[in-house]
Amino acid sequence: MSALSLAAAQEKFTATLKAVEDAARYAFRRRRRQDREEAVAEATAAAWSAWAGLLRRGKEPLEVGVTGIANNAVRNVRQGRRIGNRTCGRGAMDVQHPRVRRALGLRVVAFAELAGPQVGSWRDWLAEDNRVTPADEAIFHLDYQAWLAGLAEPKRRAAELLAEGHEPGLVARVLGVSPPRVTQLRHELEASWRAFQGGATPVATVPV
Repeated sequence: MSALSLAAAQEKFTATLKAVEDAARYAFRRRRRQDREEAVAEATAAAWSAWAGLLRRGKEPLEVGVTGIANNAVRNVRQGRRIGNRTCGRGAMDVQHPRVRRALGLRVVAFAELAGPQVGSWRDWLAEDNRVTPADEAIFHLDYQAWLAGLAEPKRRAAELLAEGHEPGLVARVLGVSPPRVTQLRHELEASWRAFQGGATPVATVPV
């Protein structure tokens, strides 16, 4: 798919985005807020994947029907399927996935809940690591600030929102982009951070 046709496809999909999200929110209405927003974001990503797949096969998504695409996306999420996370490898043990958290007895919490107000800003908390020296923490803090400063405004805002623990669906709405774009941004930010570090393993991992 060319860049021009991809842009046109994204524009058409964005026009149907509210209907897809409304269908997903209704389907997952009984879930906790954070889990519900994550499920809605996953369903939206699945809907976009199906939309793009139909176009690649020469079919018109609108003829298939937005409701049918949304319902199929919801069904995929309920069955534990995730876009970009297949049945093996790193994605199969994604701690953000409810099934993995239940299996391992894990709970994912926001920075503010874990650190508390006495620790300071999330940037200060992120730079702290009891396994390294204060000097290493200071170096990481400076590196992280320099890396953020070197990002374009949209990516810097995305990095800050994701690092604060916001769900992809919320980040997408704040930035005015689609949830699949947020997923793409996460990969781009990770690659950017690794490139900034010169390919070396950083003292702490940026949570994006």
